[in-house]
Amino acid sequence: MMCETAQKTFAKRVLRSLLLFVLAVGFHISNAQQYTFIPYSIKQGLVQSQVRCLMQDSRGYIWVGTLGGLSRFDGRVFQNYDRNSGLLSNQINCLLELSNKDILVGSNGSISIINGLGVQSLSFEGNWKEATINTLYQLDDVVLIGTENGLLSYSLAQKRLVSNQEVYAPVADKHIKTIARSKSGDLCLLTKESLWRVRDNKCELFYKPVSSETNFFDLVESNDGTLWLATKGEGLMYLRNGVAGNFLSSFPSMPQTITNLFITQNDELWMTSRFGFLSYDGEQFQFITDQNGLPTGDVRDILCDRDGNIWVGTYGSGLQKFTGNTFINYSKSDGLSSDAVMSILEDEEGNMWFSTFDNGICRMTDDSIVKFNLRELNSNSRIWTSQRTADGSLWFGSSEGLFCIKDQKLTHFTEKDSLQDKLVLSLFEDREQRLWIGTAKGVALYDGETIHPFVSDDAPKKRIRSIRQDHNGNIWMACIEGLYKYDGARFTMYSQRDGLSENSIYCVEIDASNRVWAGTQNGLCYLSGRLFQAVPVDPKISGSNVINFLRYTHHTLWVGTNNGLYSTHLDGFVPGQSLSFRNYSVEDGLKSLETNFNSSFIDSKNRMWFGTTEGAVVFNPQELNSTGGTRSQRPLIHFTNLQINLENQHWSNFDQPIDPISGLLIHPEFSYKQNHLTFFFTGISTTYPHDLEYQFILEGFDDDWKPLTTSSSATYSNLPYKSYVFKVKAINKEGLWSDEITYAFSVRPPFWLTWWFVTLEVMLALSIISYIIYNRRKVLKEKREREWFEVKSKMLALEQQSLNSSMNRHFIFNALNSIQYYINRQDRMAANRYLSDFAKLIRKNLDNTQENLTSLRDEIERLELYLKLEHMRFNDKFVYSINVDPQLDLDRIKVPPMLIQPFLENSIWHGLLPKTETGEVRLDITRVNGHLEFSVTDNGIGIENSLKNKTTADNHISKGMEITQNRLELIQKSTGQSIELRGPWQLSDEHGNSIGTKVQILLPLNFHELFSDRVV
Repeated sequence: MMCETAQKTFAKRVLRSLLLFVLAVGFHISNAQQYTFIPYSIKQGLVQSQVRCLMQDSRGYIWVGTLGGLSRFDGRVFQNYDRNSGLLSNQINCLLELSNKDILVGSNGSISIINGLGVQSLSFEGNWKEATINTLYQLDDVVLIGTENGLLSYSLAQKRLVSNQEVYAPVADKHIKTIARSKSGDLCLLTKESLWRVRDNKCELFYKPVSSETNFFDLVESNDGTLWLATKGEGLMYLRNGVAGNFLSSFPSMPQTITNLFITQNDELWMTSRFGFLSYDGEQFQFITDQNGLPTGDVRDILCDRDGNIWVGTYGSGLQKFTGNTFINYSKSDGLSSDAVMSILEDEEGNMWFSTFDNGICRMTDDSIVKFNLRELNSNSRIWTSQRTADGSLWFGSSEGLFCIKDQKLTHFTEKDSLQDKLVLSLFEDREQRLWIGTAKGVALYDGETIHPFVSDDAPKKRIRSIRQDHNGNIWMACIEGLYKYDGARFTMYSQRDGLSENSIYCVEIDASNRVWAGTQNGLCYLSGRLFQAVPVDPKISGSNVINFLRYTHHTLWVGTNNGLYSTHLDGFVPGQSLSFRNYSVEDGLKSLETNFNSSFIDSKNRMWFGTTEGAVVFNPQELNSTGGTRSQRPLIHFTNLQINLENQHWSNFDQPIDPISGLLIHPEFSYKQNHLTFFFTGISTTYPHDLEYQFILEGFDDDWKPLTTSSSATYSNLPYKSYVFKVKAINKEGLWSDEITYAFSVRPPFWLTWWFVTLEVMLALSIISYIIYNRRKVLKEKREREWFEVKSKMLALEQQSLNSSMNRHFIFNALNSIQYYINRQDRMAANRYLSDFAKLIRKNLDNTQENLTSLRDEIERLELYLKLEHMRFNDKFVYSINVDPQLDLDRIKVPPMLIQPFLENSIWHGLLPKTETGEVRLDITRVNGHLEFSVTDNGIGIENSLKNKTTADNHISKGMEITQNRLELIQKSTGQSIELRGPWQLSDEHGNSIGTKVQILLPLNFHELFSDRVV
């Protein structure tokens, strides 16, 4: 219980709100202003027109329960459910979104769960067989079901009704209306007669009205903790800290039965009744009935969606979207003399005057609308323009001249008063308080006493439609033949040659930066320097470039077109930059999109009035972001269907998991015949549902996002066999993008292109190829082996001959004689040294007969032994040297054995021994261009002299060199590598005298690898 002071404070606030409510209701009803509602009924696809409940789920869909079934609405299209869809009853009483996003539907004697898998229903038995379900509430895994016959509990896990907990025993058999969780955490159960709460696992009576005639319908709680109760008999009640009160019962004209309540995010309270609906923002009420635009007063439920739009469920007129207080319409049915309003002005008392196309003028006050018929003065009732001057005079331009109302006196001006024509199209009072008068045949100026026409040759002559004054005092006039500027001395005309998009100008306006804006039937232009620049308003929509009026206020340019009202902010605008325009249309509350010429007016409350073909409209810019107005929210987007080969599918026939929310397969794999796919999706933006555009891409197929499109489907045909990810997003009218949604899938190749089949094919092909290669290699191997055996045999023969040559009888005989000579001389040391070297040489030669290659180090050692023995035998007849490149790897490099020895022997025997002086033989082993080069050089008598001295006994030497040359040819043939023997050739000095002989042998450095590859 709150203290007495708090009670008095709250009571005062309530009384103040009631007083404001009375004043507000009096204003709204007396003015009979018309609010705009966008209807959605059977014609638009709603399943039935008698709406009983509304709900918006977390995915953005609006669910509409009716007496004829259930509808799901995305802002454009309804998807309907009824008994043919799986419901057990078409009367839908309440709705609830479960924590897993399933939709739980309460009807009469049954409940249904709707998700992507379909509809699952459960019927009640016994006392609840026909019971009306009024409310649903989820507590963890249990749903509490409030019916007219008591409380039920449904287990989501067991999918059946279960016994109530003992805590709910006090309300088990009562008529349950609403179940809700309070901000304190208590569970509130509202029955028809009383309010109960569950606290500390105990259900207790919380409030019961004094009168037994009071019946409860609904319960909500505002942010300040106030409980609001919708009742029958006491209207709207409040309950706070034990203090109960009634907001409406003191006023008999107000509905005493409130059926449903809704609290918006900004804590506004909305109420429904059988006579309309009400809203309360904490300070004032608004009551909307069938007298100010609502199609029917019988409202059963109300909903504020995530965008701030108000949806009204009516009993008989379907679903109505309330466009809010942004635009309020007045028409002939509200008392205007005509719906074709051409001009609007406000007098000094705040009364609004409306000039019409076909029925004179009328004045609207807080109390009534009064019509004025100018036909009594023998004038036409067609009024084109109006203007209030600084002295309070009201001026009206008609087809029959100019009228002035001042001090309740009417004055009529015609051609007799110096007007160029009786058709007056525009009026404007400049800063000098002069009245400019635009007629069908020229312009005139009224100075307070006399009308002065402009008759100069440069003055405009045809249909002056709009007049404005810029900051420099220049007067601008929109005419049928161009735009004119009057600087006080002369007129200057602007036309298409000056950048205007059209010569026929409808309207002109000056902004805060002194820019001149011109509206034509072919777009909007502004003056930049000496030329005009065109500005596209909305190129994609026909009618948006027909500019009927322009009005600048608070840094914003308002543009009236044949496609509704547009606005653009000019604060910071620099010529040359593009402008972004916002469109206001039927979705915002306009009854007609076609505005009238120069019919706009800004009143003393900064509201903009303008005329349309269906009446006058007052625009409240401050209401744009209030409840019922438009809010910028990112759209939501969802997949709705997937067709294969242009046909809908029963996904249960696919042995793949299904998403219970979308109802589509999860990461499906389609066969190669199912590669023609059509994706269907929907964007949800309830404020401007028809202005959504989509962009999509199929990763794995598309290189980039597709251009924006209004189509809500995408088709891909003949998709290759691979994995894909389809992505789509939506953008709304305000330029806000939704999150991307994705759908991953893959197309399987035909079995003959599957990995296992391809593997089998490859294995079979490899087997065949391997068999062919095996046989081919077998034949080639056998052939190569035969050839190799032949080469090997020749090599062995040549090596044997080489051995025999290197070990000829003369060498052996002479070596033994040398040993005997040392023995006879008693030179044991020399004999032993010679015998030891001779034995090593014999062993190395014999060892080399077992191998094709020997290391370069062993070969050098063998050659050095040979040279050493010959040097000892011939008593220092010659000197020798072996020079090896230090970069050579002597152990790794392999060479054929006994290739060089015959050339050294030839140099000694035929080059050096015939000389009388001591000779020299040199062996150089170097690396040359990737080859191993052996170079044998001597300073003997030369080849030519040697040939002259050669005897038959020396044939073994020639034979050795011939055998060596044959070996080189066989080795080259077996390895396929270039092996070169250069020389021997004679060396000569500059006089042509012989100074020796030289021979070279070039072998590959990797001779051992090449040789082994060929012989293996």
